Amino acid sequence: MLLRRAGLRVTPQRVAVLETLATGRHLATCQNLWRRAQRRTAGLGLVTAYRILERMRDAGLVEQVDIRGVAHFGLADRHHDHTICQRCGTIEATDGCLLDTLAGKRLRGTGFLVQGHRLDLLGLCQACQQAV
Repeated sequence: MLLRRAGLRVTPQRVAVLETLATGRHLATCQNLWRRAQRRTAGLGLVTAYRILERMRDAGLVEQVDIRGVAHFGLADRHHDHTICQRCGTIEATDGCLLDTLAGKRLRGTGFLVQGHRLDLLGLCQACQQAV
């Protein structure tokens, strides 16, 4: 199981949060994940859900993206970039990586060696475009 491989104890609460993360395509706030995870296990508290997400993030199972001062979480199962709607705040993972070709290269002029990246594309989702 993923939790054990990451060095985390398997508990019903952690399993519920992990399964909830696995069912979503979008990144979600802790409060949103907590509401959905409560359907899987009774008695899951908001503070417990946040601590679980922090531990999973520290273990590399979960990614955290901060948008407008609010933490959003998603599974760190593969590298992906994000599109972020500046009107409604919807965050989606992209299907591919736009900057893979930079990995292992040095940036001209600085000698900086690229080992990874995080790309957030800002704009308007389709629903917000249609509402304009």
